Amino acid sequence: MSRSRRHPLLAKTFVLFLALGWATGTLHSARAEDSYNTALSLFWDGRRLEMAETRQTESQLAFQRSLAMAERLLAADPVDPDLQTLKTWDLFRLHRYIDTVVYAQSVLNTRQDYRIIETMAEALYFLDKNEEALVAFSRYFILSPDSDDRRSSAYYYVGEVYFRIKKYEHADIAFSTAVALEKNMYYWWYRLGLVKEILGQYRRAYEAFDASLVLSSNFQPALDAKERVKAKSSF
Repeated sequence: MSRSRRHPLLAKTFVLFLALGWATGTLHSARAEDSYNTALSLFWDGRRLEMAETRQTESQLAFQRSLAMAERLLAADPVDPDLQTLKTWDLFRLHRYIDTVVYAQSVLNTRQDYRIIETMAEALYFLDKNEEALVAFSRYFILSPDSDDRRSSAYYYVGEVYFRIKKYEHADIAFSTAVALEKNMYYWWYRLGLVKEILGQYRRAYEAFDASLVLSSNFQPALDAKERVKAKSSF
């Protein structure tokens, strides 16, 4: 066979090889995305199970599986921002707060991600790192969009930090902002009521405890607190 007759066959083979290579690469990307989606789905499964007191073991198992999958994917692509965020979330939900902070800091050394900053701030709160937590939450508020669904939780935790360090006026502002953004958290209303009570704002404390009980009618601390501030006040 002459060289001139071989060239068309070689060209067709080369084109086929390129097509197969492109298809394989596309399939690989799809599989990677599916794997990320699976890991993320496991995380949300864990969050749903976390809401039930009797299913904490199952919840932790879901987070562990999500973390293992995220880490396998990160081994191939260690700078994927969504995988980095998911790993941070999983570590936090597994109560590995020190690991959460260490990993978050390693990511933030190279790029800023408000999702990771917020999770790190919560971990710092649970580690009793009050000032560091406030600094991290401040960074989160600056970088995150107003529409981010963690803003209400961030304000709640800021309120808890200020309550812990006895800056009650600051705690009042933070808790008030949290319940304004998310009105269906009975415990947040209760904590706001406690701050109002400490500040001597008994009517507003009573209203906050009442709002807590509207959402959870059998929440005994709010029931007790409501009667307590009623006894302290003239109304």
